[in-house]
Amino acid sequence: MSEHTIVREHGRWTYGTATLRARGTMRRALLHTDAGDFELAPADRRRLGVVARTGDRPVVALQMSGARVPGPGPQARWSMGRHTATLTRGTDRIEVRCGWRGTRLRVEVTGDWAEPELVVLTACFAVLSRRRQRMLTAMAIAAATSPGG
Repeated sequence: MSEHTIVREHGRWTYGTATLRARGTMRRALLHTDAGDFELAPADRRRLGVVARTGDRPVVALQMSGARVPGPGPQARWSMGRHTATLTRGTDRIEVRCGWRGTRLRVEVTGDWAEPELVVLTACFAVLSRRRQRMLTAMAIAAATSPGG
């Protein structure tokens, strides 16, 4: 098992040699790895999953209905909590935990993953995107229900 802390610096998150640069509301992001550039976007309206594409071809799909990741092995499973996400495939596991400010992520990687930088940063983006959506929803509700709003 390896444990990493991923911190946002200069508007991007870095894991190994890969970098993730998200746009304003975390609806889209660009992931740069040694294997190439990938466009990340939520898989559904509730942001419970993410798809990483190169061109029109999905390479990683983290969805509650089933996950698709590079490499051999059994079907992967994706699950999300309030500030965490877990990707499992057989005995291999990636767990991402987000701090309360969203600038620091704790990642635990167990097992052997094909293209780990791509998979780990895609999972990180899923957690960050979901967190941003929850925050924007809470702010909209607070504004709508406030006495002056």
